[in-house]
Amino acid sequence: MRFPSFFAVAGLVALASPLAAETVETRIAGWNAVCEAPVCRASLASASGEQALLIGRFEIGDGIAVGLATPGAAADRERPMTVRLDGRRIGDAEPRSGYRPFEKPETFWITDPRLVEAILAARGTAKTLRIEYIDVIGAPHDADFDLTDLSKVIAWTGERLGRPADKVVGTAPKGLLAAPEIGRSELVAKLGIPPRLAKKHMTVSECEAPDSPLLRAFKPVIGVLSSTATLYAIPCTASAGNVSFRLWVLENGEIGGLTPQYFATFDPAYGWRGSDLLHNVAYDEKTQRLTSTFRAGGGCGARGVWHWKKWTFEMLETRVASTCVEGKDPADWPVVWQSPAP
Repeated sequence: MRFPSFFAVAGLVALASPLAAETVETRIAGWNAVCEAPVCRASLASASGEQALLIGRFEIGDGIAVGLATPGAAADRERPMTVRLDGRRIGDAEPRSGYRPFEKPETFWITDPRLVEAILAARGTAKTLRIEYIDVIGAPHDADFDLTDLSKVIAWTGERLGRPADKVVGTAPKGLLAAPEIGRSELVAKLGIPPRLAKKHMTVSECEAPDSPLLRAFKPVIGVLSSTATLYAIPCTASAGNVSFRLWVLENGEIGGLTPQYFATFDPAYGWRGSDLLHNVAYDEKTQRLTSTFRAGGGCGARGVWHWKKWTFEMLETRVASTCVEGKDPADWPVVWQSPAP
């Protein structure tokens, strides 16, 4: 994911003084910088393009703040981040005490002045900065940045604000609004289908493209299964009021990978059979229950309920209505199989 050129100026107007001078923007090598006194910001895309390094001068004085934007791979705000200069570990930013999200849930600023001081002190000597973190689906990331032109960026902002370029102090950001409270599951859903999963889904299945005219109106079902496992149900086909989904589990733990899910379904004409498709799925994260309901019209159809159990889905019940009863709740259809009570 690449950053638009205006990324660095998001929220700037709200921070600037009503009497501030006009906005001035510039490009310094890979950096985008913008100043509207008394505020200056600059951003630099990481080597992967999934993150951006942020520099901010938000107060009168020599204070400079350092942040990390992670829209392409949102960081898990409950885990520490490790900071390295030229491969040397200089410290860890701990959740809440060492870094916090400001303005947006996926944008973080370092609040430990010692770490910021170390980064700023290395300008002109260190060549690379790496910030290591775990994202909201449990995957590790190395956000690598070229520090070659950091001194030039600081000098330019200093000139715009009339502050000495050789006198800077690391600080936490001032005047920024706290990011909106948002749960991990919402962040995971906001990221959508990971590109590698979307590619594999289309490569190994005969499903319609999710953005095709037939399916674009139907959204994937995304749910958190554990701290490292995420469920993705991707629309496959749509017909007669039913949408079929192909389900995947993305695991980023010790045994990682993308695993297609297969389910036992019951057909009154043929009995039990396996399927990689479920219809009209829903996932309840609180109970970790997955539900599929197929409606044949006139109150007929099939309903299955599964529960996530450590590493796979356990069937709880299957119901099938062969005799059509208009308006009957699928949860009351005849039981074909039901898990024994614990």
